[in-house]
Amino acid sequence: MIDFKVLFETLPGLYLILAPDYSIIAVSNAYLAATMTDRASILGRNIFEVFPDNPDDRHADGVFNLRNSLNEVMRTRQPHKMAIQRYDVRNPEGVFEKRYWSPLNTPAFNDRGGNHIYRT
Repeated sequence: MIDFKVLFETLPGLYLILAPDYSIIAVSNAYLAATMTDRASILGRNIFEVFPDNPDDRHADGVFNLRNSLNEVMRTRQPHKMAIQRYDVRNPEGVFEKRYWSPLNTPAFNDRGGNHIYRT
């Protein structure tokens, strides 16, 4: 029998699955490495709590842009590709490091028609 959890977690790409309230329900190992986080500390938490804007960058707009994209996916139930943008992440010491992302936010539907957001 295939263990789909292990398969998902070991995919080489950066993958994150969000519940409709934007809480993190699954994450690939590659995503954890890129964001310098660990699974236990982010699962169940809201993505914007885990990955806030850099408070020292008055031009930071990653949260705003990502929230708009995710809201668009929830509203239209269609994928939304974001342009390349800067969205800094905190390292384990709490210091923000520059990161550039171009996420493809895609809805994923369960067997009852409810949806989650699959973020790459």
